[in-house]
Amino acid sequence: MRDLPKDASATPDSALAKLIGRKILAFDTETGQVEVGFTITDDFINMQGVLHGGAYATMLDTACGVAIRSRLDMDKFAGHATLELKTSYLKAGAPGDYLAKGQVQRIGKSIAFADATLYNSDNELVGSASATFILRPRKPA
Repeated sequence: MRDLPKDASATPDSALAKLIGRKILAFDTETGQVEVGFTITDDFINMQGVLHGGAYATMLDTACGVAIRSRLDMDKFAGHATLELKTSYLKAGAPGDYLAKGQVQRIGKSIAFADATLYNSDNELVGSASATFILRPRKPA
């Protein structure tokens, strides 16, 4: 696992971020509130003709993770990893644009908590999640 750069703007996009069309739209280091946009393609349609639940989970997990990153003391921590993600699917999805809103609930000494909501391009709430993250300490230089 690689350490995250201390400066959030220096974090390169991963192949997954590019695949799901991730765009960080808002990143508030004071409140821990973030907004993340996604563009989901036909590649994520399941055999029933709707968006695979894993795509929803990925967008919600990403929003929770970005929220934690917004408040993380990067001098102290090298990053974080999802321990648990509880996801609620409220409406079937289709390819298109989505907006996830993430919010930090609490950051402790080694664990952090965040929630997220997911909206389709019609601004309908289609999913929500709560997540628990383990915080990875930064090794001394």
